[in-house]
Amino acid sequence: MTKLPKKFIDSISHIVSADSTIYDDDALEKYGCDETPELFALPDAVIIPENSAQVEKIVRLCYKYNISITPRGAGTGVAGGAVPVAGGIVLSLERLNQIIDIDRKNLIAVVQPGVITGNIQRAVAAENLYYPPDPASVDSCSIGGNIATCAGGMRAFKYGVTKKFVQGLEVIMPPGEKIKLGGKMIKDVSGYDLIGILTGSEGTLGIFTEIMLRLVPLPKYSVDLLAGFENVADCAKAALSIVSETGIQPAAMEFIEDEIVEIEEIFLERKMPLSGAKAQLIVSVDGFDEQTVENEYMRVGEHLFAKKATDVLVANNRSNSELLWEARRSIRDALRHRSPDIAAEDLAVPPTNTPDLLAGVKRIGELHNAKIVGFGHIGDGNLHIDLLRDDMSDEQWRLTKEKIVPELLKLAVKLDGTITGEHGIGYIKRKYLHLGRNNFIIDRMQAIKSSIDPMNLMNPQKIFP
Repeated sequence: MTKLPKKFIDSISHIVSADSTIYDDDALEKYGCDETPELFALPDAVIIPENSAQVEKIVRLCYKYNISITPRGAGTGVAGGAVPVAGGIVLSLERLNQIIDIDRKNLIAVVQPGVITGNIQRAVAAENLYYPPDPASVDSCSIGGNIATCAGGMRAFKYGVTKKFVQGLEVIMPPGEKIKLGGKMIKDVSGYDLIGILTGSEGTLGIFTEIMLRLVPLPKYSVDLLAGFENVADCAKAALSIVSETGIQPAAMEFIEDEIVEIEEIFLERKMPLSGAKAQLIVSVDGFDEQTVENEYMRVGEHLFAKKATDVLVANNRSNSELLWEARRSIRDALRHRSPDIAAEDLAVPPTNTPDLLAGVKRIGELHNAKIVGFGHIGDGNLHIDLLRDDMSDEQWRLTKEKIVPELLKLAVKLDGTITGEHGIGYIKRKYLHLGRNNFIIDRMQAIKSSIDPMNLMNPQKIFP
């Protein structure tokens, strides 16, 4: 039985249709979690608006009755950002899922927040345009969630993370005010960069209802290389020397260690290429001229051999490339198949410090006799470091996380990095925020939150300890 006031429920029924509200506990369960292991909290209700006007009215009503709001996209986050830990309502944007316009002349796509990111990529590709941000969950995550966490993905090395492509926002801000920021103009310096503040704010400052995305021309040609190495250090050094020694900037550079390859082989039930290597590197080269792309991938391959690669395979057709990237995108699923409970960290350091980060992670694992595996975006220094529970008891798992997670985060900070590169702070990392930000900065961020949302109803208990 919901705890929400009857007057609130009656008022909601005049804003949205009956099939847009959920109060039954069994039906609510789907919205009590995202993809964060071991975190669940049942909301008092789920409301699923169909347009921005309804979102505006719902937010106003929540502020009238002092009811917290947890905005939700596709629920693919891994930091607990969409989990309603404070109760109240989940405001699901799943029905705001339209691609409104693709403006080829201004290189802009206008979309709603519930659109799956992969669908945007395919729609603009049909117009010979490109939306580069490419999270591993691209075919299940929503663009609103991507903006809420400033998602990165595989192609951030060359093209940049989500914030680089957010050109405009329509936002419902507390206590229910619709504002429009940005637009199709390329330049705009009229006051503070509110789009920049909202991008990565994890639903704590407002709810996106319409988004303008910057597009770029679609590269006509792309080739992927897979290189194997005898050790992680050689793999990291080879990756980090590609740009400086060849002058070529790959679209993506992804690192995978051998233990993950073994786990993937079990999950995918097939042998992986170069599975005997201690470390693997995927390098993607793209461009507009076929001969140029061919020359570049040949030079990159020769460079990798010169940097101690034991073998280099070329995926120069679509089917081979898709097999390669399927394996990369399935890593998180494979790890959860092996160990349903995972402490998934996404540490980011200056790219030149990634060898030290990987070596330090292994030392921490050996010190605590725990299985820690690594993979991710080695080109931009953002690595996914996952601690696996395996067969630990509940108490062992709790104590192991309490020891190891802070050590991993401190290691990243010690190497001039940050405690999260793209997952966000959400709920599970808020107690560690002080490791990456000093008290003065945290106070200033909290002041921004308080000035916009003084009642603290917009995704409470997220980001701040």
